[in-house]
Amino acid sequence: MAEAKKLGDMLKEAGLIDDFQLQSALSQQRAWGGKLGSILIELEFVREEDLARVIAEKLRIPYINLFEHEIPESIIKLIKPEIAKKYHVVPAKRDKGMLMLAMSDPLDIEAIDEIRFITGLNIRPSLALESEIKDGIKKYYDGEEVVRKQAQTGAYQRPSAAGGKMEVIHGSDLGLTQAAATGAAPTDVSPKPKDELEQQAMIDAKIRLEALTALLIEKGLITRDELVSMIYQKKMGL
Repeated sequence: MAEAKKLGDMLKEAGLIDDFQLQSALSQQRAWGGKLGSILIELEFVREEDLARVIAEKLRIPYINLFEHEIPESIIKLIKPEIAKKYHVVPAKRDKGMLMLAMSDPLDIEAIDEIRFITGLNIRPSLALESEIKDGIKKYYDGEEVVRKQAQTGAYQRPSAAGGKMEVIHGSDLGLTQAAATGAAPTDVSPKPKDELEQQAMIDAKIRLEALTALLIEKGLITRDELVSMIYQKKMGL
C-alpha cells in the first residue's frame, strides 16, 4: 500500500488526478486488489500514456513507444516467446553489447538478470505501456495483426514553459488559455455569472459522484464488474 500511495502522490503532484479520484481508486484497490495504476486507467481518471511518462520521469528510466518504429526481426529473436510472455517484455533495440528492453515493470530485477544471462548482453530497462507490450507480443511473437488506437482524454494537455513537463488544462481553464494565445486580457473572455454557476455545478456534481463511488466501493455495495460496466455504458452514451 505504501508504494500505491507513493504513486498516487506522484500523479497528484503532476496534476493528473485529484484527491477524490485517488481515494476512489484506493477504495477499489482495498476491496478487489490490483495495481493502483491499472485501476486509475480503468476508471478513466488518467491516461495510460500520462501514467507511464510520470513513472518514467520519477524513476529516471527511459520511456519507449513500441509502435513508433518497426522492431527488426533480429532483435525480436534475441528473446524467445516464452521468456517475453513470462516477464511481459519486448526487446526494442540493440547497441553493440547493450539491449534496450521494454518492460511494464522496469524494476523487475529477476527478469533483467535472467534475460542478461540468456542473451549475454547488458540490459537497459525502459518503460513501455502495458497495453503496448501486450500488443507487441501479439504482433512480434504470435504473428497477429495489431492496430493501435490513439487514446483520448477529456482534458486538453500542453507542455509547460518550465522543463517541458506536462500541464493538464481542464475545460474551465480554456478561456484563459485562448486569451493568452490571442493576447487578449483574461477579462475579455471571462464567463458570465450564469456560465460560472453552471461550471461550478458541474464541478460539485463530479466531486459528489467520485465521493459516492468511493463510499459504495468501501461499503461493498458495488462490484468491480458493475463499476466497469457503468463506466463503459456512460462512455458509449447508453
